[in-house]
Amino acid sequence: MRQQDRLSAGEVLLWGSLGLTTGLVAGIALGGWVGDVNRPRIRRAARRLREVTIARPASPAEMARLARAALGGEATLGALSLDAAAVGRGVVELRGWVPSRAARALAARTVRAVPGVESVINSILVRGEDDRPRPSETVAERPA
Repeated sequence: MRQQDRLSAGEVLLWGSLGLTTGLVAGIALGGWVGDVNRPRIRRAARRLREVTIARPASPAEMARLARAALGGEATLGALSLDAAAVGRGVVELRGWVPSRAARALAARTVRAVPGVESVINSILVRGEDDRPRPSETVAERPA
């Protein structure tokens, strides 16, 4: 009998997927052993891969506009006067006052979900916490 030199389509698919899986497992294992591979970094990489299909905002001004619209669309944040400003490529800074820490965290999560936003600088202040007067520091007198 004569052996076939060609692989069928199913065999090519099987061997190809086996090779890809083996390469990924080896890469992740080696990266964890050698480099700094952690859960947040893998999530960011996966998010960037998903964003390839999502159109990014054309400019920082457009990204800030989308972030403000997202804040206004959130029921608990819509009545608050929060501002979003693009400070770099994929970076948005949030400013304003909120009544609680939960509202501050919600604002950051809401803007982080906007396509194209990679990082959020949360400069939002909480009423009742951030507006308290600081105790004055006394300077110890030194003998002459």
